[in-house]
Amino acid sequence: MDRPLASAPKPVALLRSAVSQLVAGASLTFSSVPDGFDSFLAADLVRALAAKAEGRAAALVHVARDGQRAQAFEEAFRFAAPDVEIVSLPAWDCQPYDRVSPNAAIAAQRMTALARLARARGSAERPRLVSTTVNAILQRVAPRDWMAAETLAAAPGNALDMDELVRWLESHGFLRSSTVRETGE
Repeated sequence: MDRPLASAPKPVALLRSAVSQLVAGASLTFSSVPDGFDSFLAADLVRALAAKAEGRAAALVHVARDGQRAQAFEEAFRFAAPDVEIVSLPAWDCQPYDRVSPNAAIAAQRMTALARLARARGSAERPRLVSTTVNAILQRVAPRDWMAAETLAAAPGNALDMDELVRWLESHGFLRSSTVRETGE
């Protein structure tokens, strides 16, 4: 027997219930959400979760089954929530113990995502969503404290001590040269 429309749960009540469960430390799994609608559901959840985070770093994690689905979700999510930061964590493009090294662009994207997550302080100003795949979430990463300590953030307008920058670059494998010709110099 169908429930009458008046007693059906309201979407706002369901959202509040989901957010309170997430804030309490529970994990939620949403399945059978139609393609395209999942981005709107995630947008509402991430905004509500960020509002309840009280200055702590909070992020909602969306795990797609593969890279193509993750990319489609991210595009739909950007439409649904342009105000939310998306941190995309891709999987390596090679198998463990393979003789081929991972693509440098994918390695850089993974390191950027992990560094952004490691240095996260709060999400009240700008909510955050981590978009990843099953393969990427199963791959090991460095500890958060190490990642925060070993990364360098430089942006236009920021002032950096030149000696400290040179020391950091040399300690992370860069070679000092008068003219830069190759990556890593």
